[in-house]
Amino acid sequence: MSKSLLEWQRGRDGRPPIVAASAYKGGDGKSTFARELAFLLDAVLVDFDWDMGCSSRSMGYRHERYANYPLQVAFEKMSTPRPNIGARRADLIPSYPELVHEQPPRDEVSDHLGRWAKELGRPLVVDTHPGGCELTYGALNEADVVVVPAVLVKESLNALSGMVDELAEYPLIITPNKVDSPPGWARTEFRSIVERYGHQTGPLVHNERWLSKRRLNVAISSAPVPKKAERFVSSMDALVEAVINYE
Repeated sequence: MSKSLLEWQRGRDGRPPIVAASAYKGGDGKSTFARELAFLLDAVLVDFDWDMGCSSRSMGYRHERYANYPLQVAFEKMSTPRPNIGARRADLIPSYPELVHEQPPRDEVSDHLGRWAKELGRPLVVDTHPGGCELTYGALNEADVVVVPAVLVKESLNALSGMVDELAEYPLIITPNKVDSPPGWARTEFRSIVERYGHQTGPLVHNERWLSKRRLNVAISSAPVPKKAERFVSSMDALVEAVINYE
């Protein structure tokens, strides 16, 4: 039987759920998934991606306007950061460039995330940096579900294969993304990777070419949804269902 969003938000082990969005290759759609999932799940988006193309900047946050960074203060003082509140987008704990040099050990990152979820009383969606680092591993170790976008091209499938081998025991939902008409070998390779350890798959997400030209910093899934975005939003709704019903 399917869970409701409210049932899922109650979480387990005394804290609300934590979802990580992760990919070992940049450009596969991880941050887009993270932003939309956080909005649809009424979760706080925690941005662990320090690059200039990160979710924080896509959502309109500019670190250079601030003297103190919420993540930096939270890590240093063992405190819980206060999210930035915005209309028609997820509440955000933003990243900052120096985070690349200021990463706590992964066990501390996991402890921070668990405490933040409990003290904020809300689910977290963590947008990780592409590949492996202390922040990414800390988020993966604490996550109840890890959402992995998979583009069906050679380089992305190679990265996915290595990621799945490394994270064989993790709760992955592998979601084919930016799909047009992939060749037969790519479909076969994708199925082989997913089935290697019996991971779940998410809904197919089509290649929405308008996304690369989009400049708005609100969630795509926020009302009113433009007609051209309806197919994409339907895919995100299906991904939400996969997340909240993951077993």
